Amino acid sequence: MTATPGAGGSDAALARAADLVRALPIRWVEGDVGGTESEATARGCFDGASECARILAEITGLEPHRGSGFGGAWPILRGTTGAVSPALPVVVREGAVIGPDGEYGIDDGGVWREAVGVKEPYLATDVSMLVPGVPFDLLWFGEGERFLVRDGCLEIDDLFGSLRVPASAPLLDRLFLRRFRVDRGLLASLPCSVTQAPQVVEVRRPAALSAADRWRDATRFLARRADVEDVRRQRSSLEARLVGGFELTFDLEDGPAGWRLALRAGDYPLHEIRLEKTATLLRLSATLDPRVDALAPGMRGRLIFDLRSDLVALG
Repeated sequence: MTATPGAGGSDAALARAADLVRALPIRWVEGDVGGTESEATARGCFDGASECARILAEITGLEPHRGSGFGGAWPILRGTTGAVSPALPVVVREGAVIGPDGEYGIDDGGVWREAVGVKEPYLATDVSMLVPGVPFDLLWFGEGERFLVRDGCLEIDDLFGSLRVPASAPLLDRLFLRRFRVDRGLLASLPCSVTQAPQVVEVRRPAALSAADRWRDATRFLARRADVEDVRRQRSSLEARLVGGFELTFDLEDGPAGWRLALRAGDYPLHEIRLEKTATLLRLSATLDPRVDALAPGMRGRLIFDLRSDLVALG
């Protein structure tokens, strides 16, 4: 059953609620620990969606309705002029609203989000619908991206692409603790990565925008990269010559739903490139050489831009 917009929720109150969501991280806590707005602000984060929704209700005068998102029940507060919710950084209305990490909007099914190159369901207002998303451990917003910690991995999303890196304690200290000045004990509750997991960049595109089956051709993909001069296929491998004369060899795995290139010889910033097609989208991802610092100033944007250009060039 779809929630009916409630009375209350002035534009000013909705805007203040969305500003608070954008300003404060939210960590995954079951139930409502009972904190007030001032207590949540003092601790530097919301302790769970239930606490956040109650505080948003106090600000807006709206009643939280049971929707779904992030793999389970999720509260949504909907008024006649817009809706707000935990982990939703803007007031959503009909049409697109620009957020720090992408675009958002609302329709009969619920809230949608366009990020990493595609538009997908974000929160469902109808509890009978398929629940979008999966749980997280910690989520917060930056100036132009969303940060999400899940199972020892930090995912950084924006409108155009995504970067996944190990959520190590030093990294979270730098990106999270120093910014929000929360109690250092909070990190103890998070599953931080202790392994050298790879850094992965990913971009997506609606499958309907890809002409014919040109996405199947890994040789064509590699040959169109700006730093590649020539590509030759040798059975189950590709040999490439870079600008400057350096030689590379990739092992190629082909399948009905995509392909995978794995660097076997040579020096290249991308150790693995993978293209996967589903019924609705094309997903292109690249595993980075460990020597690449994907979080160096400007590097994440450059990596995403290059990979998105490659995906568009596929057709």
